[in-house]
Amino acid sequence: MKKNILLLFLILFLNDYSFGKGKLIPYEDGDLMGYKDSRGKIILPAKYRMAEKFSKFGIAAVVDDSSWAYIDSKGNVLIRPCNWDNFPDEFCNGLARYRKDDLYGFFNQKAEIVIPAKYSFCSRFSSGLAAICEGCKKYYIGEYDFYKGGKWGFINIKGEIVIEPVYEEAYDFENGIARVKKDSVWFEINKKGKLIRKVN
Repeated sequence: MKKNILLLFLILFLNDYSFGKGKLIPYEDGDLMGYKDSRGKIILPAKYRMAEKFSKFGIAAVVDDSSWAYIDSKGNVLIRPCNWDNFPDEFCNGLARYRKDDLYGFFNQKAEIVIPAKYSFCSRFSSGLAAICEGCKKYYIGEYDFYKGGKWGFINIKGEIVIEPVYEEAYDFENGIARVKKDSVWFEINKKGKLIRKVN
């Protein structure tokens, strides 16, 4: 019995030690930030303008000399997310947006690309669907950008088109309904793309 208790204690201790050893914590050094382990040893020197905590998936959002980036525990840049209101794009339905060569796609919480960047623009996922635009152009009002023109449709989290891009404009789904515009008329559709009603 005592041997079993001792063995259990050793297992728990080693697990805790291993976890503590591998856990990285942000620290500040002047105006810059880096990461230490739980024992105070510097693992990644302070070179980031901002540094968030590491997630359970082993990635952390930082601001380096270029922009926001997700890094691993060795400091390798895995992917650069879209910036939204000066912060990295929010994960919705487990996916966030990134941009490459002025096209948009999605990556998961391990910083793995799930949907390659091939759309002129895409909204965040909502209720399992995201609005995507093919052929739209970016415009600015002050410091804010918006997209106009092209055709809008919707994809699922696998990147499959579930509602064809035939609309002039489209809003995100809320409670299973989205507003879309076609031939200058606004409609409400369901998640299968079926017309529910015309909207004044």
